[in-house]
Amino acid sequence: MLDQRKDGQTEAENPSADARAAAPGDGGSGAHFLARLSAWRDACLSHFVSVRIKVVALMTAVGMALVLMSGAFVIYNFNSNLERGAYARSEGVADAVAHAALNAAGPEQIAPVIAAVAGAPGLDGAAMATLNGRVRFASHDSWLGKRIMFSADLLGEARRQAAVKVPAQDELEGAGHYQGDFIRILRFESSGEEALLFVRVDMESVASDLIVDAWNLMAWLVIAVILAVLSISLLIHRIIVTPIEALRDYAASGSTAALQAVGPNDEIGAVARALSESFSARRAGEARIESLAATDGLTGLGNRMHFKTRLAEEISSGERGGRMVGVMVLNLDNFKDVNDTISHDAGDIVLQRTADILKGCARDGDTVARIGGDEFGVIMPGVKSADDALQLASRLVRAVGAPFRLGTQDLQQGACVGLTLYPQDGRDADVLVKTADLALSRAKQEGAGACVLYRHELHLRAIERNTIERDLRTALAQNQLMLFYQPKVDIETGRVTGAEALIRWRHEDRGFIPPATFIPVAERSGLVVPLTKWVLDEACRQNRVWQDDGLMKIGVAVNVSAIDLRRTDLTDTIANTLIRRGLSPRFLELEVTESMVMEDVDVVIGTLRRLRSLGVGISIDDFGTGYSSLAYLKRFPVKRIKIDRSFVQDVADGRDGNVIPKVIIDLAHALGVKVIAEGVETAEQYEALRALGCDEVQGYFVGRPMPAAEFEVFLRNSPAGGLQGAPIEMSKPTGLKAGRRTGFEGSAA
Repeated sequence: MLDQRKDGQTEAENPSADARAAAPGDGGSGAHFLARLSAWRDACLSHFVSVRIKVVALMTAVGMALVLMSGAFVIYNFNSNLERGAYARSEGVADAVAHAALNAAGPEQIAPVIAAVAGAPGLDGAAMATLNGRVRFASHDSWLGKRIMFSADLLGEARRQAAVKVPAQDELEGAGHYQGDFIRILRFESSGEEALLFVRVDMESVASDLIVDAWNLMAWLVIAVILAVLSISLLIHRIIVTPIEALRDYAASGSTAALQAVGPNDEIGAVARALSESFSARRAGEARIESLAATDGLTGLGNRMHFKTRLAEEISSGERGGRMVGVMVLNLDNFKDVNDTISHDAGDIVLQRTADILKGCARDGDTVARIGGDEFGVIMPGVKSADDALQLASRLVRAVGAPFRLGTQDLQQGACVGLTLYPQDGRDADVLVKTADLALSRAKQEGAGACVLYRHELHLRAIERNTIERDLRTALAQNQLMLFYQPKVDIETGRVTGAEALIRWRHEDRGFIPPATFIPVAERSGLVVPLTKWVLDEACRQNRVWQDDGLMKIGVAVNVSAIDLRRTDLTDTIANTLIRRGLSPRFLELEVTESMVMEDVDVVIGTLRRLRSLGVGISIDDFGTGYSSLAYLKRFPVKRIKIDRSFVQDVADGRDGNVIPKVIIDLAHALGVKVIAEGVETAEQYEALRALGCDEVQGYFVGRPMPAAEFEVFLRNSPAGGLQGAPIEMSKPTGLKAGRRTGFEGSAA
């Protein structure tokens, strides 16, 4: 303990000695420090530099950490000195009382000694207690009879040491802010008894002597920390902060003065020059990319991204001002034909002309953009009503559709428009573009020059089309489709000469879905191709089965779409199907509509001739409703012409209803082609057609569309189905009405 006190005294005394040693040099260094501090303060006030603040913050944090560590050291040193001082006082008192106990006959003789030592300087009281802590004699009357609390371990330690510190005895009145309660074992040699000496040191007086030294030590340590932090900060400022500030100024301004401040011959100067060149190149590139990204290179208009950005801005403006915003999407009709028949350069000229017209006809504040290959968008902020938007759209359509001369050719480019309005049809740019596209799709169906305003029904139809397309794909994959067969009958003999395969779709939730509902969806989505392949395969398979069962060999007609006719692999597909199913080509017939064969006439004629050379029959469906030329009709390798049901309905009226059927029948016979009439529903129609010389009939009067099993029974019971029998009974089935059949009913209807 004596060594510890010496060490503690040395530690407490050393700072003062160091301070005295450093005192002679304080005058000059202090003035220099103040000058530096003033300059640093002025720089901070005149320039706000983020790097400087970071360095200052870092050094401040380091200084604060050092100050905290100094404070912790001072507190530790203070507590250690306080502990040693209290122990020294308690030990002196305990030694005096213990010496008196050696000569005393018993504990009662020590009471005066206890009272005497309690009044010594630095003590706040003393007491003698039994070994279990019960106070017997005390310098304070209030302590008598109370118990001193301590553990058995402390009692054992008190036997080995002169004095042992115990927890603060709050039960004994007079305890101060600092803990200074000690115990010691007293031994009475004459009686052999042991007692417990309790000493309370006046810690306040001990602490008051040490606090002054602790504050002095803390002040010197803080001064040392401040000087160290300031010195290091100045060094970092010279080496790092100043060059970085100059580099920042150069990167921000690019001025030659800033470059010289950085220093052209050092590493930071090289970085500054490289950084400046990089920034210049990047700014130029970004500006060019932004311009290209928002502009259509051909027309100079904004592109789709620019259109949607401007639309979002106009929506926000309209929302704040309570104004309507019109959105128009204009599509050029048959623009692909210009590229294909003239040239792509001519198509570019048409697009540029359209852009110029739209810019010229648009109002001030309107935004015109090219949002697709042949689509243009116009944003019309502040339109008063839907009528105003329609009038503007009509004016643009008329302007675009005006005749013009392109090289040596006179052209007239048609267009159609889809319109939508904010906020009625949507409050988001994407939603408005979508609704405008839906309106445009409807306008395309209505034809050139149409201007259609979006209605909610268009959205419902789009949802319905998407649902039909999804379920149709599932139906193809899960074999939910089936074929019905409607007989074709020779009008003179009543014999079944063939059948038309009609596709039917039994939806697992919705029941039978009409062909007129899902065929347009199939044609639009491309599903018509796999649909046609399935119909061809199933019709050929079923016909082969009937022939193998000994039924009459008849031809089965399958409708094909315009998409199928334009496919170069149609002939190979049909040939492979016939080979796979083992069916002769003469028992397969393809039905094509009149309008279908007039599209790409040369291509269609080539395809039909290849099919005819294969042995497959060709029939023109819905004849008389299209615009076919008689010159082309001679070139078509046609086996049959089918009179459309619209002419058959009036054939028995006795007025002029039989004129067109008569002309068609006579024309076909003159060309060596058979004629079949569809939609025959009454005996009068049947007899009228027989009188006109029609060859075959098809309709509910002679037989409704039937599933394969039912058609097999019908075929067995027909006059040509088994042995020669009575003529076929011409009774019209009940319960079903004949409807208008689509042009692709065989393969997709």
